[in-house]
Amino acid sequence: MRMLRLFGLVSGFWLALTVGAPAQTQPQTKVNTVPIVGTWALEVNAGEESYYLNLELKLTEAKLEGSLSEANGIFLNAPLTNVEFDGETLRFDVKVPTPPDGLERLIKAEAKLVEDKLQGAITVPDLSLSVPLFGVKK
Repeated sequence: MRMLRLFGLVSGFWLALTVGAPAQTQPQTKVNTVPIVGTWALEVNAGEESYYLNLELKLTEAKLEGSLSEANGIFLNAPLTNVEFDGETLRFDVKVPTPPDGLERLIKAEAKLVEDKLQGAITVPDLSLSVPLFGVKK
């Protein structure tokens, strides 16, 4: 009986240590940002209208950042926020004037890098609108 109780205590202690132990994480692999860094010519197709944008992406102190400009100068160098690139998909947010009324709204972009081209969509949450996005590197 005494042995059984001792076995139970040791088992419980061992279980508490293993369950409570912090999980070991794998070292993060560094994403190659070279294919995405640079200047991109973007085309956004919104129904019968097409909009042309210039996307600038750069790496500063191991952090991806950039800006977005409208090709005809309606807005210039709008800073990107929440820029992410996982080696395949680019995501960012930006606040810019949008149709139909020219008010500044948050735009969320997500595009996959496929054979040196970007293919994805931009979403304007305030307008419940999502339209295709295509891009080529300049």
